[in-house]
Amino acid sequence: MSMQHPGAGRPEPAPGTTVEQLAAHLTALPDRDVAALLLARPDLTSPPSSSFTALAVRAGARPSVEIALRDLDAVTLAVAEATVALRSTDAAALAHALGLGADDVAARLDVLTRLALVTDAGPVPGLADAFGPHPFGLGPAAADPPAVEQLPPPLTALEQQADPGTAVLKALAWGPPVGTLGPGRRSVGAAELVQCGWLERTSDAAGRTRFILPREVGLALRAGRLNREPLRPPSADGLDVLPPDAVASEAAIHAEEIVRLTRELLNEWGREGGQILRSGGVGVRALERTAAAIGLEGGQAATVIELAAGADLLGLDEAGAAWVPAATASAWQEAELPEQWAALAAAWAVSSRTPWLVGTRSDGGALRPVLGADVEAAWAGRLRRRILALLESLPEGTSADAAWVRGALTFARPRRPIPDGAVTALLAEAELLGLTGGGALSRPGRVLAAWLRAAPSAGPDTSSPTAGTGGSGQLEEPDGQLLAALEQSLAADLPAGVDTLLVQSDLTAIVPGRPTPALAAVLERSSVVESRGGALTVRFTPDSVRRALDEGWSAAELVRALSRFSLTPLPGALKVLIDDAARRHGAVRVREVASVLRVADPAVAAGILADASLAGLGLDQVAPGIILSAASAGAVLRELRAAGLAPVLENEHGGILVAGDSSGHHRRRAPAPPPARPGSEHTVTRRRPSRPELAGLVGRLRAGEEARRADGGAPTSAGDPVHVLALLRQAQASRARVHLRLAGANGAQQERTVRVLAVEPGRVRLADLGRETELTVAVHRIVSVEAR
Repeated sequence: MSMQHPGAGRPEPAPGTTVEQLAAHLTALPDRDVAALLLARPDLTSPPSSSFTALAVRAGARPSVEIALRDLDAVTLAVAEATVALRSTDAAALAHALGLGADDVAARLDVLTRLALVTDAGPVPGLADAFGPHPFGLGPAAADPPAVEQLPPPLTALEQQADPGTAVLKALAWGPPVGTLGPGRRSVGAAELVQCGWLERTSDAAGRTRFILPREVGLALRAGRLNREPLRPPSADGLDVLPPDAVASEAAIHAEEIVRLTRELLNEWGREGGQILRSGGVGVRALERTAAAIGLEGGQAATVIELAAGADLLGLDEAGAAWVPAATASAWQEAELPEQWAALAAAWAVSSRTPWLVGTRSDGGALRPVLGADVEAAWAGRLRRRILALLESLPEGTSADAAWVRGALTFARPRRPIPDGAVTALLAEAELLGLTGGGALSRPGRVLAAWLRAAPSAGPDTSSPTAGTGGSGQLEEPDGQLLAALEQSLAADLPAGVDTLLVQSDLTAIVPGRPTPALAAVLERSSVVESRGGALTVRFTPDSVRRALDEGWSAAELVRALSRFSLTPLPGALKVLIDDAARRHGAVRVREVASVLRVADPAVAAGILADASLAGLGLDQVAPGIILSAASAGAVLRELRAAGLAPVLENEHGGILVAGDSSGHHRRRAPAPPPARPGSEHTVTRRRPSRPELAGLVGRLRAGEEARRADGGAPTSAGDPVHVLALLRQAQASRARVHLRLAGANGAQQERTVRVLAVEPGRVRLADLGRETELTVAVHRIVSVEAR
């Protein structure tokens, strides 16, 4: 009894599209379809092709095909690979082999056709090259194809058989379809399979034996299926769904916190900026100092610094030696919380920075510094956009973890590899900003995701109809309409402010809710946060009270400010703490000369000079009570406070400077610099051609093709791609020298005398005889060839 196999009755396989067929296909397209192709595959426009034949050579070559495949989802890629594996463009046959609906496959074929990757004649040459010699793990067609009744039964019918031949078939059925045996070794059962035509055997010069499972046999074993697992994206059914109020509350807390951390950063770098390394970026010491000042670990501090720079809050000082608050920072500090947050969130969405890589080593072995050029990566902006679009596509309140997000993104763009740790880091950044709460996209996050989805970009979106993860180009800068929408969405989620402070005798205080801006300002100056959540818990310490005194408050003013919000009289312990800090405050005064310390008490002066922890300040007593330091006033203040002292800053007349004073150390004597962004000069984007430019390109393609036809279809010059390939192959065979004119990426031409080493699909490997080097050149960049 013979079995009818799924491969029986298939239409004759299409051999594939040749360059001539692809050129004819492109020539027959309407102008609008040609323009759409050039827009979807912008690499075909730089440099422009001279004719449709030249365009066909480039569009069908592997380098350009690989670029086009990067933005296709897993299902469309599977359809493309199936056209190569089955050598067919029949939607019904492909649908059966992939386990998909015929209508879905037809839609995917339409996408591939519009991208000039498939025509009615079959896949273009570069598509077959891109999927390698064994698409879907299938071997080549048999040299002597067996008849249908001679093919093996499907693997499901062989499950109960344990003979050696069956084991070989099971091992090769789903790929790779090639097995190798070392010299002198034998495979039990292979000889019988070779005899019945189910395996083919070859040998190499080293005596190794290779067994190849023919394509027809592999399809029969698979019951005609190409894919082992169904083509489905990761299911969202198992993801947690959080109540909207919980997401809004969690996100609002994070939004407030990131604004507070950014203010702390600006204050810290206003006192002492982030010194720039000779190699660029801010060094580890400055990062550690900043992290300690704002109460974060180094990685989180790097994120806050990069966010501030992206929001145009940082600039370079006059000497270009340090990052300091920019001129825009003062207006940002005076704005309301929603406006401050909106600037940070919008800047993050279009940023190409990767702060989670700070502290890791680059390809050259150097440590990546914060605000350094090595932290710039074009793919980071695309990945931010894709993550937000993916989260927006989920039902409201759905919390997605990093593993699910990575799986969904990989399904949407299998040929765009995602660096390890990038998804986890970006989800953490979104949580830190309050764009997500508990892993679910917040309402402000949805506003930002919607803008990113609709925003114009500098590059096209060649995604498949169901990919839904946005384009791949560089985004335009956020506009005022987006910022206003972000402000409104956050303001709606912020809970009402509470102006009640419950002060306890253990020097802690509780705000039963979100503090009002006035209460928050008082607590930020005079206390440290112990916990945040539905209520805010703070603690008063000598250092926190000293910070309020540094701001210019007296002890009595601080007591009055706290009493205004307290429902009960302040505990005596807190008043004693404030009075004691006020008595010690100003015992040491620092004058910024670079620097001078005036110490009235000789014992205190002697203690400063003897303290080993202050040796790095370069202290030197020049007179009783007068100590000089080589360090800046900000560094001296910080080190003295760390040593347990309570110094203050004074001006040239001996008057005390308070934080925020127009002449104080929070403001540099030089005007605040304009904002600057790290790495922006290294960002390279491909500009999207305009409609008139596309129309001009299409017109030149038609004129060039008409010139070829007028000449009887023969090549018009040695720059014609067909003629170029013929000359190069001839030169390779004869080992003759040839003279090339090459077009660079910027359109400039250069001349080379070369010997052809290899002609590969879409490119040629050459030996430059003048420079004594090897180079690989894409065929479309060869302007002309002359034999020498």
